[in-house]
Amino acid sequence: MEINILDYIKEENIMLNLKVKGKKKVISLLLDHLVEIKKIKRSDKKAILKTLLQREEMGSTAIGGGIALPHARVDCVKNMVVCVGISKEGVNFDSLDGDLVNIVTLLLSNQKETGLHLKMLAYLARMLRDKYFVRQLKSASDKEEVLSAIKKQASFLK
Repeated sequence: MEINILDYIKEENIMLNLKVKGKKKVISLLLDHLVEIKKIKRSDKKAILKTLLQREEMGSTAIGGGIALPHARVDCVKNMVVCVGISKEGVNFDSLDGDLVNIVTLLLSNQKETGLHLKMLAYLARMLRDKYFVRQLKSASDKEEVLSAIKKQASFLK
């Protein structure tokens, strides 16, 4: 199954200029944003946050190079959701390399979507391994620029 990242990342799923410092705060902020754009219900936020933080306790999802991929499979999410947050200053995410994280890509999917969830996680990790692409995201001045960079990067991965 071919993944089209643009089916999951729209302009509304992107947050620029994140100003929070910690892992829990940035994840909570991204979830608040998903509530605002009606991708998740406010009543489900607490349970989703708890699941994401439990996953983080098993090991940080900060994969190095300024990237974090917090993710969870939860019953209350019907369709897969990807949200991208960008922090120019960086967020402390307990990264394995000790560096601050600039790109946080939050992935949520339904419990039943194991295959799709793992495929998307692998796709995002592959996409974000490119240092040039990460620099483009970090320096983007608006959401259109981020989306354009994602489109370009996706075409390289086909």
